Amino acid sequence: MRILVGKLLQRMPLKQTNGRRSYCTTKIFDIGQPTPTSHPQLMKEGEITPGITSEEYLLRRKRLLEVLPENGLAIIAAAPVKMMNDVVPYTYRQDADYSYITGCQQPGGVAVFGHECGFCMFMPEATPQDVTWQGHTAGQLREILPDIMRRSSKLFHNVQTAVPTYMELDAFEKAAMSGEVKDVTVLTHELRLIKSSAELKLMRASASISCQALLQTMLHSKTHPYEGMLSAKMEYECKMRGAQRMAFNPVVGGGHNASVIHYSRNDQKIKEGDLVLMDVGCEFHGYVSDLTRTWPPCGSFLQLKYGWLNEELYDLILQTNKECVKLCKPGATIRQIHNFSVEMLQKGLKEIGILKEDSRRSSHHQLSRSYHQLNPTSIGHYLGMDVHDCSKVSYDHPLTSGVVITIEPGIYIPLFSNIPERYQGIGIRIEDEVHITDTGCEVLTGSIPKEVNTLNPC
Repeated sequence: MRILVGKLLQRMPLKQTNGRRSYCTTKIFDIGQPTPTSHPQLMKEGEITPGITSEEYLLRRKRLLEVLPENGLAIIAAAPVKMMNDVVPYTYRQDADYSYITGCQQPGGVAVFGHECGFCMFMPEATPQDVTWQGHTAGQLREILPDIMRRSSKLFHNVQTAVPTYMELDAFEKAAMSGEVKDVTVLTHELRLIKSSAELKLMRASASISCQALLQTMLHSKTHPYEGMLSAKMEYECKMRGAQRMAFNPVVGGGHNASVIHYSRNDQKIKEGDLVLMDVGCEFHGYVSDLTRTWPPCGSFLQLKYGWLNEELYDLILQTNKECVKLCKPGATIRQIHNFSVEMLQKGLKEIGILKEDSRRSSHHQLSRSYHQLNPTSIGHYLGMDVHDCSKVSYDHPLTSGVVITIEPGIYIPLFSNIPERYQGIGIRIEDEVHITDTGCEVLTGSIPKEVNTLNPC
């Protein structure tokens, strides 16, 4: 991708774009994001973003045009800047679709794709005040966009990042009123589902960083049994290994806090004899990791309150995790794997005595309802540039080589439930990242312990 500065616009058909090469001089100019010239420690020559070459970005744009209907137009805006208050912004993260297609990590841009216009990028022109406060950015010219819209029979845009810049144009409003505007994610999520070799390399690195960081955090947990400290330790270890940010706010649930699926306060001390559940992940050059481990900071399940019960439940989750990983292969679906996990967990929870049949009701209906109160989540989800990646792709979509998913069975028993008191407040989840290969799968998080006899942080 060639980034032009000032009141210039890249507007060239795809066949012309394929022949272009990035231009640089001996003068290093800050365009608002790393380049091979300005950040040789991060990027190789020919890469637009770390690990992803200009040729791969060209291929992505070519594939988008191939799935775009004839005379259709796709408009994808950059993620907006979100503010903490009137002058302090939150750390900026680019929209995944916009980043996937353009490689541009700056806010304010609008990318346009069509069979006639090819690939265009509109960027805001920086004022002297903008440069003072935010640094240099690429420039923009927007006057021709209405004509491009009027010549298109169907418009697609990213609803999540839509901006008034183009939505308030008469051409867009007329298309919307006539029902000719659709969500572009139905196209882009299909394209993003299968990862290239370059993407998989970044995902392996992201997973490896998270695994190493979590292992260090587990070792830290006995001497520092505080949710906030473990969260801080995890983030520190990830960033020291090259991660740019956490993939999400770490879930660090000690004791009964682990039974809250998306617990986020992280402000309690982990009591002696309690388990701790950590759901964590980092982002490495645009690709995220997501894994969960549950362990006893005291060093042994036997030292926990009702230790043998915790270990019995943990083993059920562990075996479910292992069996579901075995099902991860081409042709399977997340839905099929999920249904298998439900049957296995229901059977195991019934044998333990947590789920019980009621003779006054339909046995299957009652068991199913009780189970989903203890685990309302799916066995997993797609993973990639977003934690819940490619959300427009159905869980009934057959898995193919290059797809990455999570496998995360769990059990979440709240306090004050109708479950026997000795089980109340227990939350256990074991989550792995799984890459589907031609013949089976590769567990990207296989280096982090999960067997009972290896979960000793001492």
